[in-house]
Amino acid sequence: MGLLSWLFPSPEDRVAKARKLIADGRPADARYELLDNSAPGAAALLSQVENDLARLNIDEAIARCRLGDDRGVQEHLELANNLHSGGLEEEFKVARRELRAIRAERREEEERKKREEEARLMAVDPLGITGGPSWLDEQVDPGLYDADRDEIEARLALLVENYPEDLRAGVRELGAPFAKAVLDLDDGRPDLALPALLELPDDDALVCWERARAALALSDPRAAARSLRKLGEVLGGHRDFGQMHSGALLAQTTAESGDVAGGLRVLRNVRATAPKVGGPLFASLLEANGELGEAESVLKALLKDYPGTQQLYGQLARVRLRGGHRKAAMRALEASFAHTCDTPGRCGYRPPDLGNTRLLATLYLEDGVELERAAELADKAASLVQRPTWDDAYLRALAANRLLDPDANRLVETLRSNTPEGPLRQRVEQYLPVA
Repeated sequence: MGLLSWLFPSPEDRVAKARKLIADGRPADARYELLDNSAPGAAALLSQVENDLARLNIDEAIARCRLGDDRGVQEHLELANNLHSGGLEEEFKVARRELRAIRAERREEEERKKREEEARLMAVDPLGITGGPSWLDEQVDPGLYDADRDEIEARLALLVENYPEDLRAGVRELGAPFAKAVLDLDDGRPDLALPALLELPDDDALVCWERARAALALSDPRAAARSLRKLGEVLGGHRDFGQMHSGALLAQTTAESGDVAGGLRVLRNVRATAPKVGGPLFASLLEANGELGEAESVLKALLKDYPGTQQLYGQLARVRLRGGHRKAAMRALEASFAHTCDTPGRCGYRPPDLGNTRLLATLYLEDGVELERAAELADKAASLVQRPTWDDAYLRALAANRLLDPDANRLVETLRSNTPEGPLRQRVEQYLPVA
């Protein structure tokens, strides 16, 4: 197969690949082959695959509910709803009834075991979930919400639980407009949420937080950073909002606005009192600011705490490469494979990271070392690729050249002719010079 056809298979080839992936039990991978595919039968097969994936997500939502993972329930229900293309409405209704029943059982059990704790929580319960006054009463326009009140109450409760405990009481004062805006944002409609939030008080911490989230969802990091700076002024510092820290998000949005050094200063200030906040982001900002030694130290510390996080090994390798330490980068990438199991169906299955696999194969081939291992890694990388990029074409040509493939010259010339002037072209000329 030529390089271009390998990079851009025909619609029919993609349908055939999708059918094989379905037979192999990989419907999510099959879906990518069917998106935007005009081949005969592709649309029907895509509908079948998406409905199958929707059913899997419905089942997973129910399983997460039994485990008490309400966030996971919402995520998988949203995935199921986004995937299904019609015909599953009754299955959604049945699932919601089952979810309500499970939640009721959980509430009864929690009431039996944690009466004292619930008595404390009722004092700061803005939603009326445990019996207090609710936003969803008769004086609120019913058009704000759909008929499934239980589900909305649960969604709002989950969102409020992400707020610092001492701020939750303020949610009720903001009332239904704030609730509606937060629900719109949770539904992926920041375009509806942000105008409503702009009508609310500028000096309310929760309004500042949700404005920042809405602006970020609208790809406006500058506006998000402004809201987060205001949040820091209102609170006299930054706080945890669920799994996110407002200071780390301010550092990220400041950097995304073009001020990397400013983002780094923000995060340094945050970590002075909360040293565990934003570790990977801190390393990235240090790298972008050229502070490679400190970036490496941060990443090594993170890997001691999270040795199975493959992305951290890749980040460490990139830092070392930028510093000119290629062999040390190779060692970091090889270390990531100690935490993978690439045999589907086996307990603990964790496929290798595509970026790490591709980069290590490329480094070995560029330096002409460990060629047998490089060939193995190149094959593995090719099997993991969903949407081939220039890096995949470069690796294919590089492997053919180093491993003396008869088709090597043609692959290299095709790559060269499709690579514009600039750093990528310089890389081709350095490692794949004209014979």
